[in-house]
Amino acid sequence: YQDAERVSYCEPFEKATGAKVMQDGPVNNAKFRAMIESGSPDWDVVDTTGGFLEAGSKDGLFEKIDTKLVTTSRIDPRFLHEYGLACIVWSNNLAYNTATFSGANVPKTWADMFDLKKFPGKRTLLDQPGSSLEIALLADGVAPDKLYPLNVERAFKKLDTIKAQTIFWTTNSQSQQLFVDREVALGMILNGRAYDAAKKGAKIAISWEQNLQQLDYLVVPRGSRNRDAAMRLIDTATVAENQAKLANLIAYSPTNPEAFKAIDQAIWPWLCTSPDNIKRGVTVNQAFWRDNLTRLTERWTSWKLS
Repeated sequence: YQDAERVSYCEPFEKATGAKVMQDGPVNNAKFRAMIESGSPDWDVVDTTGGFLEAGSKDGLFEKIDTKLVTTSRIDPRFLHEYGLACIVWSNNLAYNTATFSGANVPKTWADMFDLKKFPGKRTLLDQPGSSLEIALLADGVAPDKLYPLNVERAFKKLDTIKAQTIFWTTNSQSQQLFVDREVALGMILNGRAYDAAKKGAKIAISWEQNLQQLDYLVVPRGSRNRDAAMRLIDTATVAENQAKLANLIAYSPTNPEAFKAIDQAIWPWLCTSPDNIKRGVTVNQAFWRDNLTRLTERWTSWKLS
């Protein structure tokens, strides 16, 4: 993903401005907060999830998007925020090893991931409460429109049933590698990571049932030493040609509707916002995570150690 952003956003920006973009990663929210508190952040543009955008804007971590420097009119209005501009739409999907499961006997729903008898083997989940708690509740039969506010106790009780058989991943690259190395038989992965793994020959497939749809936003840390240049880099990421280039590389959906015209038709089945996939999706409630992220992260850590 970072390589795709370099080609799609950073290189066009460098060519247009002569500025040099240095990349770092992965993004660590605690590190990000520490940078802001120091008053001298090392990062100027950060790609972050919608949940952290909501929590961070509440805590004053970001600069407001400067509409004099960023052409926000290119972006679908649903994907704009006072403190961030959405650059991709992505989803967490149920993935499985096609060497282990094939034919009619493949996991299709989150409930299948919790069925240790029918679908044996190691599972994988993100090592964070966000998405993991939603998956547990959907697996336990909660209807998507009744998901929020999350029934936390019920979610952890359901997670208890597969905890011993679960490998928790902390970075997207790790989740992909777990499937490439066949360390897990099934579990949660980002749609773009599954696409990339499949393209490279991994025996992996994904289900689109109850895919959890979210956004990544580009933000500028409060106190950025290169604020104007940071805003111009974000502006580069609004250009349809650049967003289409990224989608063609790693199958994340654009937020500029014009970009779809230049996306390879072969990639459409892998995009969470294609007509067949978006209707089966569940949108993550970022306002819930804005208000509960810190509390539930502490609860998650305690549960992992118990």
